[in-house]
Amino acid sequence: MPRTSFAALPETDRRSFLGLAGGSAAGLAFSLALPTAAGATTRGGNLPFPFTQGVASGDPLTDAVVLWTRIAPDPLAPAGGLDPGARVEVGWQVAEDERFRRVVRQGSVVTSEDTSHTVHVDVRGLRPGRPYWYRFRAGGHISEVGRTTTAPSPRSMQPLKLAAASCQNWRAGYFQVMSDAIAQGAELMVFVGDYLYEYPVQQLPIGRAIDPTLPSEVIPTTVTLDQYRLRYSLYKTDPDLQAAHRVMPWVMSWDDHEVANDYESWPTPDLDRRAAAYRAYWEFTPIRWPRIPQGADARLFRRFQFGQLAQIDMLDTREYRDPQVRGTVVDDGPRRDPARQILGAEQEAWFAEGFGAEQVRWNIVAQQILMARLNTASDPEAPVVFSAGTWDGYQAGQQRMFDVVAASQSRGTSRNFFVLSGDVHCSYVSDIGVDTLDPTSPVIGAEITSTSVTSAQDFDPEANERRQVRRRVNPSLKWADLHCGYVLCDIRSDVLRADVRVVDKVSSHEDPVFTGASFEAYDGVPGIVQV
Repeated sequence: MPRTSFAALPETDRRSFLGLAGGSAAGLAFSLALPTAAGATTRGGNLPFPFTQGVASGDPLTDAVVLWTRIAPDPLAPAGGLDPGARVEVGWQVAEDERFRRVVRQGSVVTSEDTSHTVHVDVRGLRPGRPYWYRFRAGGHISEVGRTTTAPSPRSMQPLKLAAASCQNWRAGYFQVMSDAIAQGAELMVFVGDYLYEYPVQQLPIGRAIDPTLPSEVIPTTVTLDQYRLRYSLYKTDPDLQAAHRVMPWVMSWDDHEVANDYESWPTPDLDRRAAAYRAYWEFTPIRWPRIPQGADARLFRRFQFGQLAQIDMLDTREYRDPQVRGTVVDDGPRRDPARQILGAEQEAWFAEGFGAEQVRWNIVAQQILMARLNTASDPEAPVVFSAGTWDGYQAGQQRMFDVVAASQSRGTSRNFFVLSGDVHCSYVSDIGVDTLDPTSPVIGAEITSTSVTSAQDFDPEANERRQVRRRVNPSLKWADLHCGYVLCDIRSDVLRADVRVVDKVSSHEDPVFTGASFEAYDGVPGIVQV
């Protein structure tokens, strides 16, 4: 397959987000692309069932939510099994009841192969803090019914139960933890990165059983736009993942594997590959983008408020960072270089301006990599060392982040700082100290990393025991565990309870999910305790 440069896509971007209003004057619909090229628009019943990738919603506001689906009768075939140049009209409805007796918004959009026949609808004019049901129609077929929820009104203290997850490697295992999040009553999925992996789709000694008849085009390492699109298509055939998208809205960001492992550390970045990856991510996720991707540039950081209970700042720690140092770093040299950026100047200023601007009970920062200080030495007597790829590898930026939080707390504009992270395939639960150079400094908040959906593979007790040395060399570290799983957070005005939900074997879809440990953070008391 020939390589094509995607560093700039001006014609496609000019066609992006063209609105097609329909059904309700207050409803606003957006298709990711309304093609200008010739092609038949399908309206009748001449399509095989097209909603094989399920339905999804995301980025809830008090009056709006983004809906997503894809028209793909054969999702792993070129163009999803549609004819070249095909245009498909897709109708959508949003109702206050699951039988659609009270339809409140509806309309239609037209899809094309320009964006893999994905559909994004930004539905406006909804009421705050309530559930809605939605569905799509195309070619005489009706999709499964999805359920979503808008954010509560600005003065609400409505409790929120969210699931935090990351690192779902399809070939490494099954996604049963996604169905467990549904069973546990999660109302929101906060996904902090590595939605997919770029590695070849090969059978692993311990992992998911891969169908040997999988199309050969799906298997290679992802490099081109078509390959990234196929990889998303593969992941979105998973029934557990489809179910989790169908029943709750998602708030998402990427990590590195949506492009390639540690892509920001390449001496010479592959901007064509990055642009292709960004483009596919834009197409296949239910996100309201603050800025449409322009080649290898795509703004993804954004902010969500859930009444007076919580504000979630979704950060991007990958796109703007300076190249990381290879391996581990000592507490000197590049680690302390004040010029090295992890968020980039624009995002760092955005965070400083918005953190504490609205007084809420819980300021939650959702982002990719370990933020709390963590000495990774293998012996309590060994010199202190840090992972170069975490916030510890960018100590100056890490300290500026904590200074913003501490200043806000001293002014009384914020009160509880809580971080949700991913990336490391391990559940770390830590207090966060205000001074990045002093592990015994006063606590300003807490962090939980979300283990991995499958990337750590089946639980290894011996490897887990070796990880416990980090608890002995880090007084702020309360928990370290190598199970796969996710974190279930029950957030109320006086307490945030976090259950680390884990599974022993992701190589077996029927292996049960259980609570590995539970923690609580209390209003006005910085830090976290095991309960």
